[in-house]
Amino acid sequence: MGHDYLLEIGCEEIPPGFVGPALWYGGQQFAEVLKKGKLSFDRVDIYGTPRRLTYIVRGLEELQKASEETVLGPPKSVAFDASGKPTKAAEGFARGQGVPVSEMKLFQTDRGEYLGFVKDEAARPVEEILPRLVSDWIPTIPFKKTMRWADLDVRFARPVHWIVSLFGEKVIPLSFGNVTAGSTTYGHRFLAPGAIPLASPEEYFDKLSQAMVFVDMEVRKEKIRAGIKEAEKQIGRRWVEDEPLVETVANLVEYPVVLVGRFEEKYLALPREILITSMRVNQKYFVFEDDRGNLFPGFAFVSNMVVPDNQLVVTGNERVIRARLSDAEFYYQDDLKQSLFDRGQALKNVLFQADLGTYWEKVERMSEIAAYVATVGFPGKEEDCRRAAFLSKADLTTGVVKEFPELQGVMGRDYARKTGETEETSQAVYEHYLPKGMSDELPGTDVGAAVAIADKIDMLCGCFGVGLIPTGTADPYGLRRQTLGILSIMEAKGLRIPLSGLVDKSLATLDGKLTTPAEEVKRKVMEFIAGRIVNLWSSQGSPGDLVDAVLAAGFTEVVDMRAKLSALVAFRKEPAFEPLAEVFKRAINITKGVGGPYEVSETLFEHEEERALHKAIGEVSERVHSAARSGNYSDAFGEMARLQPLVSAFFGKVLVMAKEEKVKNNRLALLKGLSDMFASVADFSRVAVGKQK
Repeated sequence: MGHDYLLEIGCEEIPPGFVGPALWYGGQQFAEVLKKGKLSFDRVDIYGTPRRLTYIVRGLEELQKASEETVLGPPKSVAFDASGKPTKAAEGFARGQGVPVSEMKLFQTDRGEYLGFVKDEAARPVEEILPRLVSDWIPTIPFKKTMRWADLDVRFARPVHWIVSLFGEKVIPLSFGNVTAGSTTYGHRFLAPGAIPLASPEEYFDKLSQAMVFVDMEVRKEKIRAGIKEAEKQIGRRWVEDEPLVETVANLVEYPVVLVGRFEEKYLALPREILITSMRVNQKYFVFEDDRGNLFPGFAFVSNMVVPDNQLVVTGNERVIRARLSDAEFYYQDDLKQSLFDRGQALKNVLFQADLGTYWEKVERMSEIAAYVATVGFPGKEEDCRRAAFLSKADLTTGVVKEFPELQGVMGRDYARKTGETEETSQAVYEHYLPKGMSDELPGTDVGAAVAIADKIDMLCGCFGVGLIPTGTADPYGLRRQTLGILSIMEAKGLRIPLSGLVDKSLATLDGKLTTPAEEVKRKVMEFIAGRIVNLWSSQGSPGDLVDAVLAAGFTEVVDMRAKLSALVAFRKEPAFEPLAEVFKRAINITKGVGGPYEVSETLFEHEEERALHKAIGEVSERVHSAARSGNYSDAFGEMARLQPLVSAFFGKVLVMAKEEKVKNNRLALLKGLSDMFASVADFSRVAVGKQK
């Protein structure tokens, strides 16, 4: 019969961002540890507050699973001599295992016969297994950072003060640092700090709730939401929903109490983003607005205390936000005394990266690249793109952004608007940071798209150019994200900008900065971009072999390659697809290594199938290339499919590798022309055939 096993690790307050991962990933790891220990259980439930991480193993069986394991020693040739007697190697193996050689036997494996024996392990009580398993697992609980305390040699997110280790009504003895596990937990640090003895895991939740601790985060989140609803009624405004903040705050408290504070209405004159950042991001306050989106001059916050007079707590929080908003007001008014463009001059004294120079040098490079993008994609907007590029980083020198770094781009847009820039240029200052993630919005303006591409390709080529190349586990400059951003913007805007040309332009602006030859940097950057395209399109459900077939036909520009892929995915569903892929693969294989140039001579044809194929290739080739040039790849593949019966007939009747050299070369030249035509659209040799589509 199984019992619940309660493991609670009590400690000083853990940062809110640490609690969730420690519980979620830690719980998964704990379940795996228990399974490897051959313990049977239903599941591992996770709970936690800033002061405790709790893992409850439901339905843990009292006995470990019995097991049978085959232990192999030396191979037969080493274990026995020519006369069949055990060697010293066999005797040493047997002695190490505590089993006589006479009780061992030979086991057949893929590598031959090996000496060994079947080791039976009887079921052991869970009390014997858990102490070692749990003691070894606790130090592996994942945290972004860990610390040591006192003179102990253990590490954890914060100092550990108590551990509950209770299996049914039995304490499972274990220790961590200088803490020995028992059956005693503790309540709320201020409201009920006393010790709480537990007779079994079943008492855990009730006794803690009586001690002002809601150990289930979902319960705390629901109480916070209920408090916010009461605040909505109290102030007559609706909450600007922010579930991530609810979760963050839930991991800051053990007993949430929602209270409402206010600030002076004059601060509503500040940009909405400053108010939101001050309250939500910095102070973890909840904000409210009316039906027209106007912010309420106040906030709701969550206290971890029940006090006789809530107004004292409210007044303290009002004092804090008043000071922050007062500072923001001063910085904002001071920032507006100078135009954003003039402020950008200060970037000459702000280092971007040691090898890549200052931010001013970066925006100079960005302006050249953005203008290049505009010449291809947005003719007539070259100067707007240059202007926006020079403005894009200027807000890094402003007081508000120094106080609230999260607002870079947002404040730049505001300052640009208020100091005379056009709306599209102002919007581009904000949009050039987009997208910030895979699901984030993309730049909406043409100028914003051009400057965003310029910023990201400069980062990509610059980092590669000075050796800051991502590894499998580290990408500190976010180059994978930056590259995906470039690709997403190009697709969304339909920008037919050759990737090779874009990289060339970026590398040209980096002249004098590169620590590696430009040709080598370009090769590595293009490989990196290709890798991101493969990952992106494959993750979106495109078959990997078709993605490879498209990229191998020519790494040109994203819009064209995507159109080609879409047409190829649709074409794969057609009956003509697989026969065409098969004959093309055969043509590719036969013409591998064929040099040239070879001229096709009709006078050397010996079969009607050669003449028919040659004529059809001439007719189809121009239509294929014309359709491809206009991006109509469905028609291009349809034209190719017309050749399949003729190619099959050719292979059925004609011996390509004829004895006469001229005839052989003529037939190879015919097939080479066919292969080259196909390869210019998609490399069918990379397409899988004969598989379930």
